[in-house]
Amino acid sequence: MKTFIFSFIGALAITSKLAYPVSMNFSGSVRTEADSITNLGQSATKDSKQYIETRALLDPNILIDDHFSIRSQWNLLASPQLTPDASEALGHGQGGWVLGDVRTASLLLNRVWLEWTSDFGVVRVGRVPISWGYGLTWDAGNRPWDQYQTTGDRIEYRLHLGNVVGALAYTKNRKLSVLENTNDQEFYTVFLQYDNPEMDVEGGIYFEKQARSSSQSADFTGNDPANPYNVVGSSIPLSQHAPYPKNNNAIDAYLKKSLGRFTFGGEVTWISGSAYDYAGSGTDDDLSAFAAMANITFDYHKIKAFTEVIYATGDKNLNDDTATSYSLLHFNRARPGLILGKELLGKYHGNQVNQGNLLIYGTDGAFSGLFLVRPGIRLDWSPSWASGVEVIIARKAVTQDGEQANLGWEIDLGTDYNVYKNFDLGVNAGFAFPGDGIPLPTGGEKKMIFALRTTAALRF
Repeated sequence: MKTFIFSFIGALAITSKLAYPVSMNFSGSVRTEADSITNLGQSATKDSKQYIETRALLDPNILIDDHFSIRSQWNLLASPQLTPDASEALGHGQGGWVLGDVRTASLLLNRVWLEWTSDFGVVRVGRVPISWGYGLTWDAGNRPWDQYQTTGDRIEYRLHLGNVVGALAYTKNRKLSVLENTNDQEFYTVFLQYDNPEMDVEGGIYFEKQARSSSQSADFTGNDPANPYNVVGSSIPLSQHAPYPKNNNAIDAYLKKSLGRFTFGGEVTWISGSAYDYAGSGTDDDLSAFAAMANITFDYHKIKAFTEVIYATGDKNLNDDTATSYSLLHFNRARPGLILGKELLGKYHGNQVNQGNLLIYGTDGAFSGLFLVRPGIRLDWSPSWASGVEVIIARKAVTQDGEQANLGWEIDLGTDYNVYKNFDLGVNAGFAFPGDGIPLPTGGEKKMIFALRTTAALRF
């Protein structure tokens, strides 16, 4: 026994001489919201929904030395309707758990990747966050109140040359089988970015070759976990699929520029190639679709104002040989406000939490696309107290004969108070007025929807 003990101590001593010192730091966020919403069903009776939802994300980073680090993200609790499990596609929601949900899981590893920094560039390998521009297609979703994140199994090389960054990347966004290419997605990416803080300008352009080996249509009914528009357990109109790209090219460019008190910019994405045929004729559809976003902000002392416009092409006939629907719009862009973008409305409403979006109300056989205008203003009363108001006006980008385009409008008011350092409390009220483009249940009637939300957020 003594021989074993001394041998073990000797091995530790030898190993310690060869080991590198490491350090670990933690960051993350905890958020909680309590919601009460009435008249979601637009029925003759007064229906309501109340829930408390919370999320805790932990970001441990292991720093090995100046060259190597291991980064990760953990979701400490998860409800199935808000957070995907490992069998679902990457890039779904990263919501938390609904208090009282007996199916809540205990721990979920969202991301983990290795970063190697050298004189020749930066290499990232693993399950990494992906972001670009204004988040029209890729959004890492690292803000405390983001509900959705883009994550990919990725190998990426970046080279920094002054204010210019160039990169090459290979990504597998989905892999359920190692045999052949079942449910596989392979993306090849090259991009250039320019970021000059002294001139207050940032911009970039990327080209991406996208290939999907099997039909992964945007199934709004929750039957296909591969799609980014999954609505669990809902009986909603598109039975419904929006054609998903099969073998296509994507080009995206964005620009942000500040001039005095104004900051303006935008992003546009165009995808072309082929899409899986919705009608099931066996031949691929010709794909050509785009999305665009514009943003302008004005900052004058304690007043901050902004206007945001988003457009994503739709397709009024999914059964022909052409596909014009931009089904890659990131969910964080398609879900504005407290009501119209977050909840299912009319005859499709239900007990789901945070499962709605503005793309699900198209007529059967069509993909509505989206046109959205969102102005707002914020007033900082003091360093710790602020109030704001914003308006959301939403329409379908395309409609079939006899279909209504107006999805309605909404006004949201809110106040935030910074209690201590990175701990904030807030209260929000929303008033939504659904348009004729949202279907009513039998015997239903158009009624104002009211939402009240209280929030708490801690960043560390």
